[in-house]
Amino acid sequence: MIKRYKGEFTPIEVSREMGVTNKTIINRLSVLVKNGFVEPLLVNQRIRSYELSDFSRDNEKKIKKMIS
Repeated sequence: MIKRYKGEFTPIEVSREMGVTNKTIINRLSVLVKNGFVEPLLVNQRIRSYELSDFSRDNEKKIKKMIS
């Protein structure tokens, strides 16, 4: 995600790209939210999309190096 999505993204976009179910992506995103890597964007008290956190943007090079 950090390589492709600099702005806002939806679980459906990510699930299609990765070839897994929407539910799988939502579960993984909840872990990333807990750990401060992504932030949910709320619309009428529901999460509609996500964006990378300031931490993820600030440490993008370090994160990419660790996962490569």
